[in-house]
Amino acid sequence: MSKFNPLRAEYMAHIKKQKLSGMSIKKYCAANNLVEHKLSYYRSYPLKTKEPITKAAFASVKIKPLTMDKSQDKIDPVWLAEFLNKLLVIK
Repeated sequence: MSKFNPLRAEYMAHIKKQKLSGMSIKKYCAANNLVEHKLSYYRSYPLKTKEPITKAAFASVKIKPLTMDKSQDKIDPVWLAEFLNKLLVIK
């Protein structure tokens, strides 16, 4: 759900009034003591609200517990050194 933004509501009302007045944005803002770039921002603001995310948008994930094979309970030091070097490379 979207939150109510009083500033947005105020500027949306001004946008309607500006269109009906026939004045340019610059003249309307000067006449009504408004910030021109804010009025322009809210003019580009999407009028429709976003569609709510449905439950079908999510996938079920099952996590298996980690099990170690007793024959491979040691880490290869060469592999570990290569792995750490790749992590530490700064690009």
